[in-house]
Amino acid sequence: MKSFSYKSLGSLSKKEIQLNFNEKIQNNITFKFPDNSIVPALAKNVLFSNRNVVIGNEKNSLCFVEHLLACLNLLRLTNLEIEVFGEEIPLEDGSAKTFYEILSPNSLESLLKFDLKESIFVKDEKEHVIFAYPNNEFKITYLFTNPVDQSKIWVNWQEKDDLKKLLFARTFAHISENRITGLESKVLSYDENGFDLPFRFENEPAYHKLLDLFGDLSLSGVNPLDIKAHFVSIGGSHSLNVKMAKILAENLLANS
Repeated sequence: MKSFSYKSLGSLSKKEIQLNFNEKIQNNITFKFPDNSIVPALAKNVLFSNRNVVIGNEKNSLCFVEHLLACLNLLRLTNLEIEVFGEEIPLEDGSAKTFYEILSPNSLESLLKFDLKESIFVKDEKEHVIFAYPNNEFKITYLFTNPVDQSKIWVNWQEKDDLKKLLFARTFAHISENRITGLESKVLSYDENGFDLPFRFENEPAYHKLLDLFGDLSLSGVNPLDIKAHFVSIGGSHSLNVKMAKILAENLLANS
């Protein structure tokens, strides 16, 4: 993979963001800030994980990292240093579609696998839970509650499935929130009457939850594709995903 730069407008800052992708020998993803400090994409470096994942150190922060991390890991491009000029990863249309289109020609393969030796369980104060248990291959499952009518549906994804089901699934929020942040015309919005835009495929919002889960699990320091485990999330959020990633990192390190 050759080094290259990507520029786009930040969704929150409304300023130009530049990302320089540089290949390196070490097989991990790191972010390099203008002060030359380097922050690995690990759960221990997460500063906030309420509505999105913010990574950084005492002097720098970078938000919306989850979609980019999901794309890089799904394409197995995990030997990169990303120089960041700005405080956010461009959100674009709220999915990882743009990053897939510019990065997919460089996708790689891996034969390295990690066994999950024991089941893991995490929950939050709202009784949302994520289970992880040993499996013969990587798989993620999510129980999604439709914010419009409160109906529920299970969605699954594993490596044999279409990458675009994850990478092209757009984020969503209530239309009032998207109007405040200026994202109304860029991502999916909903109100009591339904969603404002046609879905790219059936259950797109539910698959976005899987995209978030996958990207956040990569903060364990291991590409989720290489973990022989089934992750089942019941209403999990970024915060709960990051909590799972931290415990997962400890588990894989102890059993490596």
